[in-house]
Amino acid sequence: MSSDDLNEIMTDFGNATKFDFTPNPRSPQLTAVYTLIACLAVLGNGMVITVMLLRRQVFSSFTNRLILHQSVIDCIAGVVFFVWQVILQIAPKTVFFDGYISDQLICRFVNVDVFVWCMNVTSTYNLVVISLERFMATCHPVKHRNSLSTAKLKFAMGTAWAIGFMYGSHFIFIFEVNEGQCQPTEFETGLKVFEISATITIEYLVPMTILIYTYSRIIITLTKKSSNQMNGAWKVMNKAKKNVLLTTILIGIMFVLCWTPVEVLYLYKQLSEDWSTPLTDPFISLVACNMLVNPVIYCFKYEKFRSELSKLVLERCRRNRVEDGNTISMSAASSRMNAP
Repeated sequence: MSSDDLNEIMTDFGNATKFDFTPNPRSPQLTAVYTLIACLAVLGNGMVITVMLLRRQVFSSFTNRLILHQSVIDCIAGVVFFVWQVILQIAPKTVFFDGYISDQLICRFVNVDVFVWCMNVTSTYNLVVISLERFMATCHPVKHRNSLSTAKLKFAMGTAWAIGFMYGSHFIFIFEVNEGQCQPTEFETGLKVFEISATITIEYLVPMTILIYTYSRIIITLTKKSSNQMNGAWKVMNKAKKNVLLTTILIGIMFVLCWTPVEVLYLYKQLSEDWSTPLTDPFISLVACNMLVNPVIYCFKYEKFRSELSKLVLERCRRNRVEDGNTISMSAASSRMNAP
């Protein structure tokens, strides 16, 4: 290629028609709500991560490792949510009429919150892993004790990430550059029906079905054991297990409450093609709240976590008092030595 050809190409690129756009312009109030949700998600889950890492020996069980992993996922999800739903929505974006590679990247990765949904689904399937682990521990304790290992636990965690990112990758094909704008990709009817069905099934139906089945079986099993065994030691042990179980059940219930409205709305939109409903933003906010509710549940219902958090806070307060006392003593001693 000659230098003249290269100059001509660069000239055409510079003269190409370009469009500045900010997709889905949002009100300051909604931006503030999204910012608050993201901050609470990061701070709340960051607190859980800190407590569990500082008390690693106390929270060494498989269930607690999964809870820690859940907090790591939700903390990252909070950061990703803030970047995509706040920062990138405020900043104007430019696409060219001719649709260069950079424009395709903007439309497929920036205009669509791909990584937000990757993290959402990863979080969902880690909840599924937690429910399955509790199911095995309660309904098949011998098999759980003999078969579950750290390697298998890590594989289950990795599977949650794999499902989340494999699912989220389909959002790359939702938008494309068309006449200088990011517009929805036109799909054939059959492919569109498949996309809708797969979305609802993977995001909602599969995890909800597993959560309902596992926790129902757990409750039935515990009810039978409670009626058949009256040993005091078993009751004490059962109380701790029930507390963990209640915590995980509440987490599953919050998933259903946070996700059901947006899934129903999504199905309604696809069937009616009514895209102007004002419920979209509130329901998206509700899904985002699923990132921050778990730390609240741990603080109010998970007795072991609440106890260890209290100990850490008290230890920190005592340390501050000792440091302040030492500082005062040293200052007083220094004053006496310097006195005439």
